[in-house]
Amino acid sequence: MGSPSAELNVLESTRPWYQNGLQYVFKDALPGIEELENSVRRPSAAKAQNPRQKPSGHAQVSRSGHPTPKTPPQPQQVQPESRKQRPSFDRTPPAKPSRMPTRKESVKPNVNFPVPESWPAPWSALAGRINPRVQIFWTYAQMGQDLSGQADAERRKLFQSLIGYMGLPKGAISFWPCTSWNGSEIENKSDIFWKGVESYGVKFVASFGDKARSIIAPDAPSSSASVHINGVQILMLHDPDFLKNLPPDEQQLLCISLLRLPLF
Repeated sequence: MGSPSAELNVLESTRPWYQNGLQYVFKDALPGIEELENSVRRPSAAKAQNPRQKPSGHAQVSRSGHPTPKTPPQPQQVQPESRKQRPSFDRTPPAKPSRMPTRKESVKPNVNFPVPESWPAPWSALAGRINPRVQIFWTYAQMGQDLSGQADAERRKLFQSLIGYMGLPKGAISFWPCTSWNGSEIENKSDIFWKGVESYGVKFVASFGDKARSIIAPDAPSSSASVHINGVQILMLHDPDFLKNLPPDEQQLLCISLLRLPLF
């Protein structure tokens, strides 16, 4: 139907006829159509017969015998993205940025802990090792005896295993006794225990065994798994003398509630 540019000079009154191809049926009814199409075809045909020649690097000689000036290089046309050549395989790809996060310096919170000497034994020995990032106190009734030089090796192994099981940063867990040992029996020290909870600002306590529960939370039901006292959540767990005789996987299963605490 001819070149699309031929429609630029078509009269508006005859455009519908032209667009529907009726100019080929009623040539006489559309004056000037044939001349218009011929004028469009001529430049196209001439262009096809004389394709553009690539510029040569040597000077051409004119008919008069004199050399013609060298044609200046034409600016290179940018090819579409689909026509660009793929990079060769011998090119080294650019280095990718590392995915490893940059390590930031940990900033310790500004806390004012009591001096260790302000506590009686055995609390004074533990107070000097409490980290400013402490989050939770662990306590059990036999701790006073374990801190007196008569520590039970199986209980120590149990708590080392549970601390590794939680996977918390170093210093997040600290032991704080609710009892002391007078050489022959255990003495309850709930007042010193709660004073330490307040002084170090911990909001979570893991209490192992019914004996420890009766010391620090005497009003809590024996069947309760967790209680809140003065804004502190106390988690009730099994006695360490019971847990230490179980396989490690059963120990972790019975203490899985430790992982549910919103620490850090």
